[in-house]
Amino acid sequence: MSKPLKAFDIEFVKLGQGEHWFDFDINNDFFEAFESSLTAEDLKLKLSFTKGSNTFKLLFLLEGKVNLDCDRCLSPISLPINSSNLLMVKITENLLEDQDDIIYMLPSEYKINIAQPLFDFILISLPIKSTCDMVGKVCDSAITGKITDVIDVEMQTADAERATDFEEEE
Repeated sequence: MSKPLKAFDIEFVKLGQGEHWFDFDINNDFFEAFESSLTAEDLKLKLSFTKGSNTFKLLFLLEGKVNLDCDRCLSPISLPINSSNLLMVKITENLLEDQDDIIYMLPSEYKINIAQPLFDFILISLPIKSTCDMVGKVCDSAITGKITDVIDVEMQTADAERATDFEEEE
């Protein structure tokens, strides 16, 4: 595991039962560890870790901005994130396959690294399509104009091919 991700280790054996709060600043090293093109801008995680006897409840509260490229014109944009996600951890002798919101751990384990679920929660909090208009910007007209020109040429070529095919059938 890379050094930037070790900061997201929580040694739960040192915690008493009940609720514990952790604060994390998510920086660009975090995203680089996952080989992601995303970057962080004042992205913070408040984590509520509630320890029971054989279960833990982790509530991830994310707030800040993630920098990425517009899907339309590739201009850099900074999208706000404000999400809340829940993850359960169950301690069991019979190790089962993890589910979407449940992680299974053996009783011999003493710590959990929350980096992977955190990264997943950041990704699912982003919209499928991210565009400049989502942050009050206008797409770069030079780029969108080139795309429109290419699409128009391809459409005209396809229309001409269909017309030729239709004439040949007659």
